Amino acid sequence: PEVQVVMDMDGFGDKILKRSTYLRYIYKEPVQFTGFKLFYKNDTKPNTTGMYTPEELIKFVPQPIYIQYQ
Repeated sequence: PEVQVVMDMDGFGDKILKRSTYLRYIYKEPVQFTGFKLFYKNDTKPNTTGMYTPEELIKFVPQPIYIQYQ
């Protein structure tokens, strides 16, 4: 079987924190395929900056190829 590893950033909270964590770990690891996880419930709480849109996520460098919603 053909299997690939995707480094999927998992966590909820402020957009700035999520992006900085993504960049910090993605750049440190020699990973080819990257992902980003979004949480419908926790990322949209009143005290947060909201959930990333697909348009915002595709502007990330490196661009996540896998976006997971929970």
